[in-house]
Amino acid sequence: MSVLAEVPELPRGHVVGSWRIAGLIGHGAWGSVYAAEPVGPVSKAAARLPLALKIFPVGGLSRGQGEMLREMAWREADFSTRARHPHLLRTLAVHRLSEPDDPHLDGAVVMVMERAVESVRHVLLRAASGRLIPRCVELLAQICDAMAYLHGRGWVHGDLKPGNVLIMANGSARVADFGVTSQLDGTHAYAPRIGSPDYLPPEWWSERVCERGVPVRTTADIWAFGVLAHQMLAGGLHPFPGTIQSTRVSTVQAYANGTVPLSLDERVPPPWRRLITDCLAPDHEARSAHDALSLRSRIRQLPEPEPRPDAAFRTPPQR
Repeated sequence: MSVLAEVPELPRGHVVGSWRIAGLIGHGAWGSVYAAEPVGPVSKAAARLPLALKIFPVGGLSRGQGEMLREMAWREADFSTRARHPHLLRTLAVHRLSEPDDPHLDGAVVMVMERAVESVRHVLLRAASGRLIPRCVELLAQICDAMAYLHGRGWVHGDLKPGNVLIMANGSARVADFGVTSQLDGTHAYAPRIGSPDYLPPEWWSERVCERGVPVRTTADIWAFGVLAHQMLAGGLHPFPGTIQSTRVSTVQAYANGTVPLSLDERVPPPWRRLITDCLAPDHEARSAHDALSLRSRIRQLPEPEPRPDAAFRTPPQR
């Protein structure tokens, strides 16, 4: 789901609060991200780091959409001020703009964040089909470190995907985008009914929406990690076949119902296929046997995978 308002791209040199735009990095479902540099008083941390501005515009949205977007922005900001981990992206400041002469920016929420070099999504777009991406094992271990931190403190990320894993200048991974990250209340957390269909577990589609949103568990992140790991080890190939997203979602549902088997790319080495299979167990109960800590431990012990470009496209069916 996307509610991003139609906002003209801000030109290089445009000043937003205490920051000068240095160029567009990209558009997302919820806002635009720009490289930025300070032009006014900023914190010591902000002064010494490469920075990015994530701008959540509300101009042109309906009242309900605007309220949801602001909630997403402040949810992300609130989480970022409380979480501290080397593999979670840092948010350094949050502002709400007052720009009465610019209806596109007036009321927008601006997050000042660490700036990455690129995302895993960009890396996968360059990758050869079936070939693992450079340093994928170390990156996967770091993503697990971040998940273990989140889950150990009762948080569910809720939107783990290649575009939300960033690569920093030193080559390390940072999990980012906490707009639907929520804290457990008993066995569940509750998130807005949004997300990236290619990374949602089968049970998400049948959960009933309540006033607090859709119930989610930490095993939703485990599922998403399994999809992400397969893509990183197989050059972007999704573990559930289909040329369009709706077909892949249908395949996930058929797999969860037991009408089609799980069939992973054979170029992913067998120990890694077993790990991914565990992450992609078809129901929450089976998946809950494999938490982020156990996955991280397994990844650290697995042999470095070697590409097998001449292998058949997919394995025989496995359950």
